[in-house]
Amino acid sequence: MIEKIEIEKCTGCGVCDIVCPADVIHMEPIDDPGDLPGFAAGDLLPVIRFREHCITCFSCEIFCPEQIVDVHPSVKNRPRPW
Repeated sequence: MIEKIEIEKCTGCGVCDIVCPADVIHMEPIDDPGDLPGFAAGDLLPVIRFREHCITCFSCEIFCPEQIVDVHPSVKNRPRPW
């Protein structure tokens, strides 16, 4: 499952949004860039919108040119036969 995106290191390229097959990440405009140097109001940054839909394909982590996306495999308890 996708855990986090280090926004302060993001360049806003949008690759993570493009490669996500489950539509978990969305590029959205920022209202107040505040502590994000190099960004202006209206610039697009990735937002994890639907974390529960993540299929743990690692595409966002693999294709991010800045390597700022962190995905952890979700481990579920397997049902026991007894």
